[in-house]
Amino acid sequence: MRELYFTSPYRRSLRTVRIEYGQVKNVFILRTFEGVINDKVESESPPKEEAFDDEKEMLKKVYETKSGLLEGRWIVQNKESISQPSFISTNVIDGEVSVKFDN
Repeated sequence: MRELYFTSPYRRSLRTVRIEYGQVKNVFILRTFEGVINDKVESESPPKEEAFDDEKEMLKKVYETKSGLLEGRWIVQNKESISQPSFISTNVIDGEVSVKFDN
């Protein structure tokens, strides 16, 4: 199964969408998981699963879903690269480092 992973910052958490797709026996399966990562927990909903008889139909649905997420400003990520969101901003102005805690 192939996988796409999307994130979207939302206040103090990171919303996630994971899409798994591929062939299982004679059927093409598309699974969509929605989740959230915050400073206390990482959770993911049970998958929404769709079955297709044709690979082209499945790939079309993957493309439409991916396009919709990207238009909504979601970011394609590598799941292993996701870490907890940072609420600290740093700036360097004229050699001076400033630290700001976002609320």
